[in-house]
Amino acid sequence: MLNTDQKTHVGGLLAELVRIPSVNENAEQANRDRAESAVADFLEQWLTSRLGMTVSRVPLSPGRDNLVAHWPDQAAARSFALQAHMDTVSVRGMTVEPFAAEVREGRMWGRGTCDTKGSMAAFLSALRAARERDWRFVDKVYFVATVAEETGCKGSSALTAAGFGVDAMIVGEPTMCTAVTAHKGTSWSRLTTAGRSCHASMPQHGHNAIYAMAKAVRFIEDRFIPGLSARQHPLLGSPTLSVGVIQGGVATNIVPDRCTANLDFRLLPGQDPGPWIEGFMSALRAAVPDESFTIENIHNQPGVETPIDTPWVRNVLAGCARTSGRSQPAGVTYYTDAGPFHAAGIQCVVFGPGDIAQAHTEAEFLDLEQLYMATETAIEWLEAARTRSLVAD
Repeated sequence: MLNTDQKTHVGGLLAELVRIPSVNENAEQANRDRAESAVADFLEQWLTSRLGMTVSRVPLSPGRDNLVAHWPDQAAARSFALQAHMDTVSVRGMTVEPFAAEVREGRMWGRGTCDTKGSMAAFLSALRAARERDWRFVDKVYFVATVAEETGCKGSSALTAAGFGVDAMIVGEPTMCTAVTAHKGTSWSRLTTAGRSCHASMPQHGHNAIYAMAKAVRFIEDRFIPGLSARQHPLLGSPTLSVGVIQGGVATNIVPDRCTANLDFRLLPGQDPGPWIEGFMSALRAAVPDESFTIENIHNQPGVETPIDTPWVRNVLAGCARTSGRSQPAGVTYYTDAGPFHAAGIQCVVFGPGDIAQAHTEAEFLDLEQLYMATETAIEWLEAARTRSLVAD
């Protein structure tokens, strides 16, 4: 259990992080504002002055640097990292002050409290506790902070492309302090229907692309989605498909010659988006042969599945069991920075304080008891790492 001073420290650190805006709405805005730069500067100073760590910066774009920190006197062959992303989503429409870090009702309110500066504060506080006790570890321990997670995990992808690697990683996200060993991958595609425009007073002379898209949507809802339940994963359930955006037409009095629909496929670990999309299009064209469809794949993120019988997962679960009693792994449907790290060969477990249901909301908050539990769990892992490798038998 954390003592009063430790609780005060981790709560205060979270408040400092929340008060530093790091909004990442899209690449144009984030690059212009150098969205994460103030948080990165704060972390570099904190890690070097408070923990004595060496910090390296790995840029995604000018002013948007990933941070990699470690103690310089570590020489172990094996390694693991505690990781969290620095960026947050937009603050538009929030009903609480986004950067005030107000504490009431046992919660801290503000953008990033839950997703995912709470994880960051917990991991940093655990590392601080280890430093104060002069702990030495069998494995080399890193702290990693990434940029651009909220717009496609571009920071973690840039970091692995630059050659960064460890044996294993805790990826900070709100999981209610449960160890998540699997999450779905994402494949976003844009489906297009072709028609023929004409004056809307004589629609019989044209071909309405919106009507064609309506046939596709009916096929998706009535025939394709029900068939997805045939494939099941013990932690993740079945793949899913959602139609998120439909756009068509240029004016009320013109029959539209083009309509697009953005499709969100959530795939199971190991499912390749390419063959999956090809199968979808074959089924659509067979079901609606009288229409013309094309598809463009616009974004993919890999799924994650770390075997639960590895030393890393066993040790992570053991730490969770000692602090929260949660000794079983879980799966989540959203994607995280674990995708690019896992694709680079890093064993990933997603873990952190808070409920994903609070992430991105107009009144985001983090229960402070969750923050304390996450900190206690990270300390448990570090204490165990003093006497044995967490990533090897």
